[in-house]
Amino acid sequence: MSATLLRRLVPALAALALACSYETDGQMTDFQNFAVFTQSPGQVVDALTAVLVESDALSADVAAELGTSLVDAFATQQEAFLNSQSVALATDELARLVPEEYRHFIGEEGGRYVLELTLKPAADGGLRVEVTPTIIATVRGGEGPLGGRPLPSNGTLENSVLQSLTRRLGG
Repeated sequence: MSATLLRRLVPALAALALACSYETDGQMTDFQNFAVFTQSPGQVVDALTAVLVESDALSADVAAELGTSLVDAFATQQEAFLNSQSVALATDELARLVPEEYRHFIGEEGGRYVLELTLKPAADGGLRVEVTPTIIATVRGGEGPLGGRPLPSNGTLENSVLQSLTRRLGG
């Protein structure tokens, strides 16, 4: 992806991530949404974009160009941010991703998620990959600017992405 295209996409994607944030009332979570990888940044980024393409969270034509931009950001010791495409979910798929006490908000329409991924240098020289999902239950007639109700994650989605990335990297 050219730097110009990336500069055009980042503000829109960042605005989406901010608009979709969900507060969990300060409750502690019992899952970890990050992992540190010691492989080269290029290997990690290639594996990450492949995982996203396989899960329909990123189009293949964008993945290669985006990967170069992410590696360049890491090379200059900057954090790199990436938002996935919106991934549609059936009702049962959505229910698997949210805590049980929030499942009553899920209607017949299902929902979707968007992943916010942050890549940054780790203290030990590795690459830290953080996965933060925004999960939206579709509400008939829409609700607010998101067209649905934001729901908290139960960690399943984050764990799935990080495990897939670990497997791809041979770990």
